[in-house]
Amino acid sequence: MLVWILLSITIAALAQVKVPTLGPAPGTMIDVGGHKLHIRCVGLDDAKPVVILEAGGGAFSKDWTAVQSLLAARIRTCAYDRAGLGWSDPGPAPRTLAQEVFELNVLLESAKVSGPFVLVGQSLGALNVRLYTEKYGDEVAGVVLIDPADENSTLFNVTANRWMKLRDQARGRAVPAPQRTGPTSTGYTPEDDYLGDEAQLLYLHRKKNLEPFGDRPLFVLAAGKHPLPPGATEDTYKDIRRANDQVRAEAAHMSRNSKSLVDPDSGHNIQIDDPKAVAEAVLEVVVAVKNHTKLAPG
Repeated sequence: MLVWILLSITIAALAQVKVPTLGPAPGTMIDVGGHKLHIRCVGLDDAKPVVILEAGGGAFSKDWTAVQSLLAARIRTCAYDRAGLGWSDPGPAPRTLAQEVFELNVLLESAKVSGPFVLVGQSLGALNVRLYTEKYGDEVAGVVLIDPADENSTLFNVTANRWMKLRDQARGRAVPAPQRTGPTSTGYTPEDDYLGDEAQLLYLHRKKNLEPFGDRPLFVLAAGKHPLPPGATEDTYKDIRRANDQVRAEAAHMSRNSKSLVDPDSGHNIQIDDPKAVAEAVLEVVVAVKNHTKLAPG
């Protein structure tokens, strides 16, 4: 199970790990320019808004199977695999958030999946959701964040050998522009890790606009269980856990129409531990989008 604190690699490194898959792709392989991405859409063909499911670091579309099944009778959902994960081909390097968001936009256009969209992002996927909304906001009608990662999340950085906020890992570099083709990523390399720099850009954007989601319905569902990471003690970890809990709580402030709940029995991967809770959160946002209403208080 993915946990917030990654003691051997950063989230960016984890995002490059190829997850073994079994059997043929359950969805469709779509050419996005030199490589193909896998997308699986389930539910009513004409249902709007369409829900796009963005997995966490190192995870892929299979994690959303139970959630998609629970929503299939009422909502159209599409889960996909970022390049190099699940059934998708490796994509151009470097594998930045900007590159992944660009490829998702091309994927949806090429697969003829049209908006409006409700974007659902778990863990690292929350950063992609925020950046997608920043780049293609006209397509985004609502958002669900599942135990989201944040630019202010505190992680253990192996290179620096200390705990630090994600945005503090920035090295002051310009993030390369997305590209359709180019040398294929062969795995994680430190020089291609721009996650800290992209986290800093998200932080600066949020400083200028404290409510980047505006009036879009936003549901933040946080995990109630965050066990000690390997090698940590309760005494050393308690302040870090408190800080990360505060970061997740503040995520709801990114919209003027938001709701926040903690799922007490779930760990970081709520979509696996409690898919019903995730499905209910998605349904609430979809209904709010369709009816142009406020989310009920948590």
